Amino acid sequence: MPAESTSHRRVRRLLTIAAAGAACALGLAGAAVPAAGPAHADAAAVTAAAPAAAPTEDADGVRLSVAPADATTVAAGRPINVVVEIVNGTNDAIRAGTVLLGVSTAPEDPDADVEPVAERATASLAVGAATSLAFTVPADATDPDDPVIGLAASLEVDGATVSSARTIVANAAVPVESPAGLALAYPLTVPPQETGLIPADLLETWTGPEGLLTRQLDAVAGRSVAVAIDPRITASIRILGVSAPESAVAWLERLELMPNEAFPLAYADADLAAQAQAGLDEPLEPFGFGDAVDPANFPAEGADADATAAPESVPDTAALLEWDFTRADIAWPADDTVATGDLDWFAAGGLTTAILTPGNVEPLDTAGNASATIDGRAAVIADAGITDALREAAAATSDTAWRGATARLLAELALAAEDAPVTLLGTFDRSAGLDADRVAATVAAVSSGQWARPATLAEAVGSPPAARTLVSMPEDEQRIENVGRLLTAERAVDEFSDVLADPTVLTGPTRRDLLALLDVGWLDRPEEWTDAVGRWLVDRRAVTDAVSIVPSSSVLVVATETGIPITVQNDLPYPVNVSVEVAPSNGRLIVEEPVEATVEADSRSTVSVPVAAGVGSGEVTLVVSLTSPDGTVVGSSVRVPANVQADWEGVGAAVIAAIVVAVFAVGVIRAFRRRRRAPEDSSPDGPATEGSAAAAAPEASAPEGGPAADDSAPARTTEDASHD
Repeated sequence: MPAESTSHRRVRRLLTIAAAGAACALGLAGAAVPAAGPAHADAAAVTAAAPAAAPTEDADGVRLSVAPADATTVAAGRPINVVVEIVNGTNDAIRAGTVLLGVSTAPEDPDADVEPVAERATASLAVGAATSLAFTVPADATDPDDPVIGLAASLEVDGATVSSARTIVANAAVPVESPAGLALAYPLTVPPQETGLIPADLLETWTGPEGLLTRQLDAVAGRSVAVAIDPRITASIRILGVSAPESAVAWLERLELMPNEAFPLAYADADLAAQAQAGLDEPLEPFGFGDAVDPANFPAEGADADATAAPESVPDTAALLEWDFTRADIAWPADDTVATGDLDWFAAGGLTTAILTPGNVEPLDTAGNASATIDGRAAVIADAGITDALREAAAATSDTAWRGATARLLAELALAAEDAPVTLLGTFDRSAGLDADRVAATVAAVSSGQWARPATLAEAVGSPPAARTLVSMPEDEQRIENVGRLLTAERAVDEFSDVLADPTVLTGPTRRDLLALLDVGWLDRPEEWTDAVGRWLVDRRAVTDAVSIVPSSSVLVVATETGIPITVQNDLPYPVNVSVEVAPSNGRLIVEEPVEATVEADSRSTVSVPVAAGVGSGEVTLVVSLTSPDGTVVGSSVRVPANVQADWEGVGAAVIAAIVVAVFAVGVIRAFRRRRRAPEDSSPDGPATEGSAAAAAPEASAPEGGPAADDSAPARTTEDASHD
């Protein structure tokens, strides 16, 4: 920025489009138009009112734009044609009033008096309507030696100022000896998405003839603009392989051939300052695209389209993200978000130079280069006046608004050219892609003017730096808390993913979607972002709850050793490996070891956990839980009531054993008693005498060849005979 001065040749930034309203100034349309006051210059006819977009609850107010009628510069000392545009962005019609046009008596002072040069009556303006009024500033109202002139316009209704605008315009009649070097940085991005990969249908639309990405590339390719590329865009096209839309493939080829300086944004343009302030160790990066790669889309070179892909033809993460960047050490955080310590954090992650907005640093007393050092860290600071005008011109919604903003941009450069040669930086807004139609025209206007020479970003970074002081601007506390919730949910998924043979099929998309939710573009949509964060957190909880224990009814245990059936549900589209652990509430049951199990995708499996009866019978509560192979708890534990009656088995066995022993004993006794009562022989004469026994002895031995003795009769002794 040029140094502040009281000289009318040294003008500070003047344009402050302020919408000021008063209740008495707004009313119903159709009121009578008051007579116009005396005019100090000729005024052309009022142009026809053009309908504009219907206002919303967040109406933009009444907006005025003042600009040269058919150019972006003027020749002071000659009649100047000027247009004032009025846009009613309120929810009420504006009553008829008067537009006043004047020339600032001190362009360097935004609060300086204004010398009236013309006024025109205005008709009532309906909600959402726009109209333009043409004026001519007389030749004697401007000084031909002034490098810039100041123009001011205001809308008065019932004596109150409804809206006003000021601008400065470069005087083309004053030659420039040493134009300032101007480097421009443009973010090549897409509107914020909730997913870390852009769907094919959106890519086809955005890379079509009039698509968002096509218009952006048309605006900056081949121009003196450094392009910051969101790697999500290129990765989303490459990952589709042969199935990528033809328009997307052609767009990617054009981007590869673009001669501009290029550097990467964070993946999905993730908010670097928020990551630093959330306490991360380093910037987040994507990993693992395997879940989104279809090998069929990457046939081996020379093979048929239907051929199976060779492993080497399927791109890995490095191949998807590879790009020939001019440099990769630039951090471009969101506007006015960098806090104390963030620059050190950027540098630790390899981002040694930061692009900062002017509001994030203390202003200089004198003009200086964009290059700066802040507490020993390198930075390039965007110029306030140039950047504001550049962004306003790129986002202009009408020709008048664009000419007014571009005129101010050239005037800022004219003022910078008055100082010692400097190299400045202007940055486009992150949402510039939505307004790419005006980007090319703005860059062309700057390049064709005499007040600036094109400079590269490398030149801006490498110019002699000035010592600057950071203005710490931490992000909203609630936003950082929500970022913390996102990070906590990601860690939970990371721990849970150990149940998979390839954890990256879960962690990969989780990281990519997290980065998408950190997109800088969400900062302009806080309510939508909060809703998106809530949905993502619910979805992540559903992932970690996808593997669970199916609750069971009471279990009856009647055996000393048995198995407890536990059913595991897997709602993931991948097989999972888990360990089933059962913890009894008391010693009535003993569980030896956890049981490992594999549950197929989208299915349930019943696992039998061995248990043994302990001491006593009664109620036992079994706490059943799942863990991953590395011991991480999976899901919630389930309590299963069990009734242990394992002593019934012992009692039953004892009873049966007793019965068997008793039966055996009875049999032995009966056999013994039978043997005692059996007769010695078949004689009916009663007990035998010793003589008869002796006489019978010879008969016991049968003669040779005679019949054998009866072995079935038990032998009787003398003692037995005496008992008989």
